Amino acid sequence: MRNLLMGLLEFREQSRHVYLDRFRELSEGQSPDTLFIACSDSRVVPSLLASAEPGELFTMRNVGNLIPPAEDDGTSSGDLSEASAIEYAASVL
Repeated sequence: MRNLLMGLLEFREQSRHVYLDRFRELSEGQSPDTLFIACSDSRVVPSLLASAEPGELFTMRNVGNLIPPAEDDGTSSGDLSEASAIEYAASVL
């Protein structure tokens, strides 16, 4: 927990100013170009792998980055959170 708190403080004190204008823009809304489905594994950092800045990726993370298949009628055969994220990315963003 100490490392997490120290990291947050370090970002606030040393890096936040670099992103302030971008964060102001993003507070008005998001319009990422890409839905990035990634594993929730802590070793996988989608924005780092894609060299993406804040707001460029709409990221959905889950165990194994697997999406359950849809039923014949189009409904999700698994947890609705994956289907919801995909629908939001495709329909809203």
